[in-house]
Amino acid sequence: MDVYERFLLLARSDVWSDRARAGGELSAFVGHDPVDAVMQALLLDPGDTAVTDAAAEALLRRGDAAALRLFARAWHVAEPETADHLSGALSAVLFELTRSTLQDRARFQAVLQGLLTDADSAVGVGAQDLLDRTADTLSV
Repeated sequence: MDVYERFLLLARSDVWSDRARAGGELSAFVGHDPVDAVMQALLLDPGDTAVTDAAAEALLRRGDAAALRLFARAWHVAEPETADHLSGALSAVLFELTRSTLQDRARFQAVLQGLLTDADSAVGVGAQDLLDRTADTLSV
């Protein structure tokens, strides 16, 4: 069994801390359909917002198109309580980005801009909202 398959199993646990760990660890494997589907479920976990926090923080720290695609989609479709937790994770990463280089901030924005034309309209709408939300903070 591959390491990511073990985390896929852990993601189905009834124990919130198992699912949170899976969300953090599976972020390294996004971009593969089975992982992406599980990560989307963890981002929107109805059982515990700590799972949402762990998955969101890991994806945002990864910061590439595969990771931000999942985050943007969740951002667009999340229920209010989950959206609050996604916003908290975003705020933490934005704070880190304000202390990083102009190139890092520009890269984050460029990845979001690349998602605007995603085949999944929820991703595009979420990416636009994220760009609007981060524009002042990340202005380069």
